[in-house]
Amino acid sequence: MSANGPVPGSGPYGQQPPPPQQPPVPPQQGYQSPQGYGYPQQPPATPPGQPGYGYPQQPSATPPGQPGYGYPQQPVPPQYPMAPQPGYGHPQQYPGAPVPSARPRKKKTGLIVLLVVALVVLGGAGGAAWYVLANSATEPLWSVPTNAAWSLSEQEVDGTWFTDKSVIQTLSDGVKAYDRDTGKRLWATPLPGAGNQACLAPSVSDGGIGVVAYGASGAAGSHGKCDHVAAYDLNSGKELWHQGFKVKDEFNSGTKLAVARTGETLVITTDREQVALKAADGTRAWDVKKVVPSDCDTGTYTGGKNLVRTTSCVKGDAFTGKPWTEVSLVAPATGKAEWTKRFGEDEADIAISTSPLVISGDAKGVFALDEKTGERRGKFQGMADKYHVLPEEDGSPMQQVAGVGNILLMGTAKQGSTKGEAKTLVAYDLDSGKELWNAPASNTLEYIPLRGTGSKRLLAYVTDGANKPKLVEFNPKDGAMTTVVEYPEEVHTHMGGSERPFWHNGVLYVSSVGASVNGDSYALVALPTAAS
Repeated sequence: MSANGPVPGSGPYGQQPPPPQQPPVPPQQGYQSPQGYGYPQQPPATPPGQPGYGYPQQPSATPPGQPGYGYPQQPVPPQYPMAPQPGYGHPQQYPGAPVPSARPRKKKTGLIVLLVVALVVLGGAGGAAWYVLANSATEPLWSVPTNAAWSLSEQEVDGTWFTDKSVIQTLSDGVKAYDRDTGKRLWATPLPGAGNQACLAPSVSDGGIGVVAYGASGAAGSHGKCDHVAAYDLNSGKELWHQGFKVKDEFNSGTKLAVARTGETLVITTDREQVALKAADGTRAWDVKKVVPSDCDTGTYTGGKNLVRTTSCVKGDAFTGKPWTEVSLVAPATGKAEWTKRFGEDEADIAISTSPLVISGDAKGVFALDEKTGERRGKFQGMADKYHVLPEEDGSPMQQVAGVGNILLMGTAKQGSTKGEAKTLVAYDLDSGKELWNAPASNTLEYIPLRGTGSKRLLAYVTDGANKPKLVEFNPKDGAMTTVVEYPEEVHTHMGGSERPFWHNGVLYVSSVGASVNGDSYALVALPTAAS
């Protein structure tokens, strides 16, 4: 950690009934979509040479509200860049030709069941018995294809938000809203200016406002800048404001800006400046330099349910003085600390989760704090030595972490595996810090723990190569895994291997940039959370 604080970015077929009529489960805080075990995701974007989301292009001949409105109307040639080898936490995406424009797929009504009939001869009985074995997968409620072509410059973002009527998805070229029950597109709003692409979007939407960071697309498939932020009214799609920020980012890595969003406040940090703004109008919320002690830097902010600041401090000379770190729970409206706890040098570097509150540091590993008081809870013995723990450093909590009751779940990979990336899901007791269990590990598995389900069940969305993706539940005591719902394999293969699940009112919405190798690509899928 530098004296000025760390630099951001340096480091959810059978015959599916209609949606239930009973009152839905009360909405919870939206889960922040996973991004691949802490690694920055680099999914597909608008291909080089293709106009930005509606900018510039000829006026659409399609009336507003109909499929195709808000999209570029000219055809896009396929892109064939050299695909990177999938790595730990990176999306499994491949080059593919463009697919049809986004049109909600109608819900299928037929029960697709594979019947395997076995004739079993009962020895000694002189007779035979027929056993019918059924293997079925529960179909999506609806799905939306994407017409995005695969590109090295694509950056996947977390921003998937919900209103009473719609689910809103942030893609590389803009923001789109769909009816939660039918998948019909309600509106589509491009990013400001031409040739820009989204680089990050926190999954917090208090006040019905979504915030997206973006910048100019890179040339020849490279990643572009990330130096602007825009806010959108999620009910109408109207852009509320946008601003540019000072970002050095000499090599256009697009990772030098962080947005920590809690409530209606966002703290924007770049390698050149740091400001706290109101999401409603983009005006200053408070002065970041006036809310920390004079011996400390302005700090690293992590948003989500809570706004947490980790700060490096030193008393006296930078070389001979006494250094320490601090963790503060910050009031979003004022920037003032509700409590501050002091730790040793490099002991509290960044929050990997803000609810539950979990801190990571180079000196002492990973430990939990009480959200209300800041008092220590458990220290996760050996976590940093056994598993990869890589915070996002983009202002959002680590994507693969969820807290359910007194248990912390983390999708990760084992360190030092000789069989490639041994991905697993590990559970820790938040008070004792003891590892409770870990799920079977494999280099093809992806475990994404779910947040905001409104229950104490340990649920995760699991994919395994070309196999059917599943909604699974874990036994809190021993980690025994039970399949709740199994979905068709297309749900995974048509999403390019980069799914981000969001639970809302008993429905699992899975977002992706799509662009799979099979031609058919999904941008958004609504999945039932109970088997048909």
